[in-house]
Amino acid sequence: MRLAALRKNIFLLISLSILLTYPSSVILHAQATAPHDSSKQIKDSALVSQNKKVPQKDLGDVFKKIFRVKPSFEDTLIKKDGVFYFLVLPGVSYSILTGFKALAATSLSFNLGKTDSANTSTVLGLAEYGQNGQLITSVISSIWSRKNKINFLGDWRYYDYASYTYGMGGHSSKGNSDLIFYDYLRISQLAVTQIIPEFMAGIGYNFDYHWHIRDGSGTPQNDYTQYGRTEKSNSSGLSLNILSDTRRNPNNPQRGHLTNLAFRQNITFLGSDKNWQSMFLDYRRYFRIPARSRNVLAIWNYYWFTLDGIPPYFDLPSTGWDTYSNSGRQFIQSRYRSTNMMYLETEYRFMITNNGLLGGLVFANLQSFSEWRTNKFETIAPGAGIGIRIKANKHADTNLVLSYGVGINGARGFLFNLGETF
Repeated sequence: MRLAALRKNIFLLISLSILLTYPSSVILHAQATAPHDSSKQIKDSALVSQNKKVPQKDLGDVFKKIFRVKPSFEDTLIKKDGVFYFLVLPGVSYSILTGFKALAATSLSFNLGKTDSANTSTVLGLAEYGQNGQLITSVISSIWSRKNKINFLGDWRYYDYASYTYGMGGHSSKGNSDLIFYDYLRISQLAVTQIIPEFMAGIGYNFDYHWHIRDGSGTPQNDYTQYGRTEKSNSSGLSLNILSDTRRNPNNPQRGHLTNLAFRQNITFLGSDKNWQSMFLDYRRYFRIPARSRNVLAIWNYYWFTLDGIPPYFDLPSTGWDTYSNSGRQFIQSRYRSTNMMYLETEYRFMITNNGLLGGLVFANLQSFSEWRTNKFETIAPGAGIGIRIKANKHADTNLVLSYGVGINGARGFLFNLGETF
C-alpha cells in the first residue's frame, strides 16, 4: 500500500501547515472577532468601511457613470431574503495553455435563509474557447439549505481539450513535453449534512471519463508511455466527505475557514476501469490584517494522495487540476503530475480605493510531487506574483481577479478568475 510509504511525508507537511496556520489564527481571532451576537454580527462581506461610510462601487456603477445610465432600482447594499444576484461577464482572457481565449463567466449568488445568518450559495459557470482549439465548459456550485443544515456541492464539466504532459514527479523536464488531445467529462455531486455545529459529513458520487485520447507529438518513450497509454479511461466511485465551512461568503471570504476532507473509492462495479482509492484535504484560513481593515491574509493547504491501486494517468494529482483550476497559477496546467501532491499558498488581499472598486494582491506558493518509483518527495517548486482585484458585483461581493506569477525554470503566466483564487 502506498499509504505506508507516504505516512512520514504526510505527517511532516501537515504538521508544518498546522504550525503555519493555527498559532497565528488563535491570536488574530482573539483580536479581530467581537463576542457572538447574531443581532450585532459583523457582516462578512464588509462592504462598507468601518471608519468611513464610503458608498461602495462596482463595474456596474462605472458603466452607468460612463454612459450616464440612471438606475431603475434602488441601489442599496442591504441584501434581501430570496434575492438572486446574477453576473454575466463576457470577454477575452489569456492562459499559458490555451493562449488568448473568448469567454463568458457567470456568477449566481443567493441566500435561501435569512441573510443575517445564512451562508451565501454560489453557482459559477464558465465557457471558454481558446485560440489553440480548446473548449472548456463548467458549472461549479455550493448551495446551502435554510439554516445551513445541508450543503450541496457540484462540479460538472466538459472539455474538448489539448494539453501537455511532462512526465511524473518533481524532476520532470519541460523538454519532455508531450501534446495530448482528449475529450473529458466530469460529474461530481455530493451532499453533506450537519452532524454538530460547524461540522458536516456526507457521501458523493464522482465520475471522470476521458476519451478520444490521442497523441499530437508522436509517441515518445516517456513516463506517460511507461505508466500506460490508453485511448480512453473511466473512473467511477463514491466518496466519503467531511466538511467544516465557517466562511459566510465564499465569493470573497473575510474570516473563518474551510476544511474539506474526502476519501474516494473507485469501483469496477460502478463502471470504473480499476479499483483504486484516493484522498484529498483542502484547508483554507482567512484573517483580517489589520484587524479593523478590509485587508485579508488567506492561507491554502491542499493535499492529494493516491492511497491504493493505479489511477488512470489523467486522473493523477496534477498542477492546476484542483476544483477551480488555480493551484500553481504561475505554471502551465499539468506541468507537474504524480501519484501524490502537496501544496501550500498564501495570499494577501488589500484595498486600493475606499469605495471597494479596486484592490490588489500578492501571493507565494510551494508545490511538491512525489517521485513515481519511490513515492518520496524530493523537490519543491516555488512561485510568487502580484495581481489586481476589480469589484464586479458589490451586492454579491464578487471580484474580477487578474494575477501574474513567476516560478522556477522560467515559468510565468497570467490567471483570470471571477471570484477570489481561493
